[in-house]
Amino acid sequence: MIPASSSFIIIAYYLWYNCSNHKISDSFTVERLVHNMKQYSGSSHIQLAYLKKKYIIFLILITITTLFYSGCSPKEKVNSLTVQEEFDLFLDQVFIAEVQRDSLTLNYSVANPKNYGISDAKVTLGHYSVPYVTRILAVSENYLAKLNQFDYERLTESQKLSYDILKSDLELEQEIGDFILYNECLGPTSGIQAQLPILLAEFNFYSKEDIATYIQLLPMVYNYFEEIIAFERQKSEVDLFMNDEVADSVINQCKAFIETKEENYLIGIFNDKVEDFGGLTNAEIADYEKANKEAVLGFIIPAYELLIDTLEELKGTGVNKGGLSYYKNGKDYYEYLIRVNTGSSKSIEELKDLLDNSVSTNLLKLGTIMTKDSDVYDKVMNLSFTYTDPGEIIEYLKSSIAKDFPESPDVNCSIKYVHSSLQDYLSPAMYLIPAIDNYKDNTIYINNNPDYDLSQIFPTIAHEGYPGHLYQSVYFRELEPAAIRNLLDFGGYVEGWATYVEYYSYQLAGFDKNVADFLEANMAANMALYCRLDIGIHYDGWTLSDTANYLSEFGIEDKGTIKLLYNTMIEEPALYPQYGIGYLEILELRDTAKEELGEDFKLKDFHEFILNIGPAPFSVIADRLDNWMEGYSDLANKE
Repeated sequence: MIPASSSFIIIAYYLWYNCSNHKISDSFTVERLVHNMKQYSGSSHIQLAYLKKKYIIFLILITITTLFYSGCSPKEKVNSLTVQEEFDLFLDQVFIAEVQRDSLTLNYSVANPKNYGISDAKVTLGHYSVPYVTRILAVSENYLAKLNQFDYERLTESQKLSYDILKSDLELEQEIGDFILYNECLGPTSGIQAQLPILLAEFNFYSKEDIATYIQLLPMVYNYFEEIIAFERQKSEVDLFMNDEVADSVINQCKAFIETKEENYLIGIFNDKVEDFGGLTNAEIADYEKANKEAVLGFIIPAYELLIDTLEELKGTGVNKGGLSYYKNGKDYYEYLIRVNTGSSKSIEELKDLLDNSVSTNLLKLGTIMTKDSDVYDKVMNLSFTYTDPGEIIEYLKSSIAKDFPESPDVNCSIKYVHSSLQDYLSPAMYLIPAIDNYKDNTIYINNNPDYDLSQIFPTIAHEGYPGHLYQSVYFRELEPAAIRNLLDFGGYVEGWATYVEYYSYQLAGFDKNVADFLEANMAANMALYCRLDIGIHYDGWTLSDTANYLSEFGIEDKGTIKLLYNTMIEEPALYPQYGIGYLEILELRDTAKEELGEDFKLKDFHEFILNIGPAPFSVIADRLDNWMEGYSDLANKE
């Protein structure tokens, strides 16, 4: 998701200044910093399970009285099933219940629901309320109780992996019970109001029934937004409402989306889709287009207008202008949020040490590189990528990663462009996670916002495409894991991997070694700095002044830059750590394997290990690393 890098020199500027006494103007630094910050301002991979934790976005309560064997213990045989068969059945039944929570999740997750035993699913967007989340947590608690009844030692290794991952997810989910009203779904760029237009625009039309479902969903958006508004009013009543600057950002994003009502994005994109669908009569197309336009004008736009009016009304009730730590129990909530977003089991203090070490280590690398090559900074500031067309970049990367990454299935990728009404509020690129049973067709959205220099989109495509989100997603689906694993949210693994390979991609861009190493170290240092700011602001309670003092250690003195960094962290707590800590956790696993295996270590084999595990908490991955290394060493010794 993060394009490139010659434009994003922040910490490197500090080193350049101190090494050469050549001062670059503050406006130079601010311009590039603003650009850099926007790269992480939105979700770079879109699937409902990844927008927010699954219990809080687009939910529908499923009756599950028939889900579990009429009270029989999984330790017992039912209808002559083995324990392994019972466990697979349990996972399948959980998946069937969870994937039907709302029609968007179902449509994005499976292309052929009947193949999973799903028929006549209720058309719904679900609900958003405190009582509903409480009921959902009770369902999750029931899942956890049933899961704990299985005899772990009698499961296969693959089943044990699914068991550990699901258990970790369910146990962590239970902790949200104390923090329901702390959740915020209206982030300026990653909030549901920003993501919903893309989700609706990319709703899959596999059949005429899907078109009909989509038409039925649109009026429900108004009611769903009413529930969000009621939730925001509750937050306001207990002093948990967003501050005015964040509210203004959300309001402006909503206004931009509905500015040209008759030409709204969702009208034009729908017309294109039904006209290209095939097999429809002209009369059917006309009826669909009329129904869609009426729903957009009659429900979608009014829903956004209602949201705008309500946020305007509630402005001023957000009493906290600082980080989460200023709320009652805010530090506890932030710790929870970090665990959810990063998948790391490290304490906050351990994460601080990890990030501080990354900043200092990468600064040292930058200094070492500039000592070896006094011209490297000028080379970086004037570099250009050989490949600038997204399609060409994808094809180039597909072939050039073969040395260090295992082969992935051959799939298609369509390049689409973000509508002008959304350009100011979405990231430079986004990958749409494909359905489990339709992963051959993939889509990457490119944002043509003039603020983004798409001539340097090479590492962005690496992040979104190969060997990033697209590659990791289709590789995982090709393994045919338990279906439920495709619904579980491990953003630290997913974004950590995409960040890890994005930095790796500089080595493939055709630059000389010093330039590639410089870019990689600079981006890693910047990311660690962002994450450290996030923790400082939301956990340690750093004020704007505290933030300025910290940044001054790195030569960052410009007030506009400091204010931008501070506000960005306030808007989206724990967003950057999803990328940066996820990246560092993968790096730590790689370094552990390199140290243990020595000359036997092969990067391609390590990548295969990480990809074969799939999205998971890092503690689960680390538990399996020892066994992998032991088996790897045994194999190497035999050879």
